[in-house]
Amino acid sequence: MRTLFSFCLLLLFAPVALFAQPPAPHVRVAQGELAGTVTTMGPYVFEGIPYAAPPTGALRWHAPQPPAPWKGVRDATHFGASCMQHPSRTIPATAMSEDCLYLNIWTANLHPDASAPVMVYIHGGAFTAGTGALPAYDGTSLAMRGAVVVTLNYRLGVFGFFAHPDLTGASPHHASGNYGLLDQMAALRWVRQNIAAFGGNPRNVTVFGESAGATSVGYLMVSPLAAGLFDRAILESSSLLFTSAPELSKDHNGITSMEAVGLAVAPHISDLKNMSSAELMASANATAEKLLGPGGTGHTRLRPETTLNDPTRVQLPWAPIVDGYVIPDQPAKLYAQNRFLHIPTMAGTNANEGSVFLTRYHPTSTASFTAWVNEQFAPCGKTVLAYYGPKSPPDANAAAGRLITDAIFLHNAFLFARDTHGYLYRFTHVSPYAAAHGLGVFHSSELAYVFGRTHRPGATFKPLDHRLSDKMMTVWLQFARTGDPNLMNGSGWSRIGSNGETPYMDFGDGAFTVKTLPDASFITFADPKVCKATQFASVR
Repeated sequence: MRTLFSFCLLLLFAPVALFAQPPAPHVRVAQGELAGTVTTMGPYVFEGIPYAAPPTGALRWHAPQPPAPWKGVRDATHFGASCMQHPSRTIPATAMSEDCLYLNIWTANLHPDASAPVMVYIHGGAFTAGTGALPAYDGTSLAMRGAVVVTLNYRLGVFGFFAHPDLTGASPHHASGNYGLLDQMAALRWVRQNIAAFGGNPRNVTVFGESAGATSVGYLMVSPLAAGLFDRAILESSSLLFTSAPELSKDHNGITSMEAVGLAVAPHISDLKNMSSAELMASANATAEKLLGPGGTGHTRLRPETTLNDPTRVQLPWAPIVDGYVIPDQPAKLYAQNRFLHIPTMAGTNANEGSVFLTRYHPTSTASFTAWVNEQFAPCGKTVLAYYGPKSPPDANAAAGRLITDAIFLHNAFLFARDTHGYLYRFTHVSPYAAAHGLGVFHSSELAYVFGRTHRPGATFKPLDHRLSDKMMTVWLQFARTGDPNLMNGSGWSRIGSNGETPYMDFGDGAFTVKTLPDASFITFADPKVCKATQFASVR
């Protein structure tokens, strides 16, 4: 009887064990075999896949090299190290390394003939922080709706965007400084070559990103080296594209050249090669702050991380530059001259991008706001103040938020959509978290909806948020599949036209609504010496 009872128990619980621990999925790529993970209700997940050789030792400040093959089965159940950056609560020092060029994949179908649209996400973080392994970028929801989702790491800060005459002289292309962009291209090249093994269509790759990730996509669009690496582009809250970029060896519009910054860090590159990662990052950042801070002789470009966010914080210069090779000229000029990848595009912003950049410091006087505008927007300060100057001291903080939102984010999204004849959107929904903290529709707040995070256990989102997220994921996926975000029944959302049409989709609280920008004329920040475009637009 005991034997029969034990046998019955075995039959009862065997199926539970079987479904609770499904076999690890295996995939073969060019470098070898990978073992990932899968849950009973979720997609297949492969983490920490090397797409390039570790950029360490002699490969520090060199273009990424192909990854080495491996023998046996490589464990792909853990994220790779994050790239070097200032430690934070989400990315401690123990989680980062210079050996960081890894990507991650979510897919619901491993059949090579599945031919699903591929969505490659590039993370933000001001080019100095972030990782593709953050929970905010988990690709589960998009993968379960039919996409193959890829996130990636790329070199940041001084490791990704450091230029120096010694590096330039040793380069066969006479350029240095855009290693982070080259990393992104290497990841996209790996995706083209290997994504079919994960059920993805290598000829239907959409690159999307937010903040610095969106700006990266905009830079890739004007790089001849990125031609043929992706098929569609989505830019969420990009900046910098249509403002002056630092150049390699000469000052541009008063902005210090990146080789000059490099020389200030060290007269010779050999002085830095034996430094540890932490020592190098600390020394380079300290030197840049001294050069570009109060009393310094250098100048960096206008960025969202302005002195209005923290008067004691100096804008670090580490970001893409015009090097004549990876980026052949000022991006604004290249877009105006039609010298970019001609692929379907979509771009947009959030209604209150500036709010999170004002959390540390709240300007309460018209004098402090006026001084900041005259410094950052010279010589167009008076023109800017005519449209954005606060009516009274209590309005100074709100005026600063409007100016950052419009001048840095909306301006970039509109010009990108206009020049590429792409689709323009505005995200105007206030999340429960933002409502509780008075942040409005803050920078990055759309990500929870794009990645389907509103349904996660413990989240404070409401049924309206779930519906909005479902609709936005559907739109993003439709664009990835077809290059057109409209569904079969259509919505009237058309691309920015060549005859001055300025339609945009409002992703708000209720039904999606197509609206028109009330005024599509913005100040030409790409050339601060020209203040002739004096019609400003605040979309409220």
